Amino acid sequence: MENENTLEDLIATADILKKHMENLSVQIAYLKEQIEEHNRARVTLENYLKLEEKELLVNIGADTYIYLNPSEKKRAMIPLGSGVIIESSIDRALEMIRSRIKDMEDLHLKLSQESEKVQGQYLAIERKVEEIYNKYQGRSNVQNP
Repeated sequence: MENENTLEDLIATADILKKHMENLSVQIAYLKEQIEEHNRARVTLENYLKLEEKELLVNIGADTYIYLNPSEKKRAMIPLGSGVIIESSIDRALEMIRSRIKDMEDLHLKLSQESEKVQGQYLAIERKVEEIYNKYQGRSNVQNP
């Protein structure tokens, strides 16, 4: 009876850990997408600063392009959060994006480490469940010839 309760507890814990691993996986995937998007913005801004042409061809979607004339100001609009967007210099925008990328990479590392830890716990519980189950099955076979 004690083994059955222990087995049920371990299975419930394994189920919780599995759901936690799935949630971490979703968060990690979303974070990767955000890091990639911010890196694209960073590269675009860095290349924009190097731009020497008088006109810039910009894809606005659906294979449609427009010509833009870059100003001498070279300003950017960047979100601060909660729907608030400010105008800043390209250098300041790059600084903000680089900072966000670093924060996201740090969080990505933390989530990845937590995911590995949870996976280890899950595997340990899985092995313990299998061990208890095998012992339980062994006793059942002996009692029922």
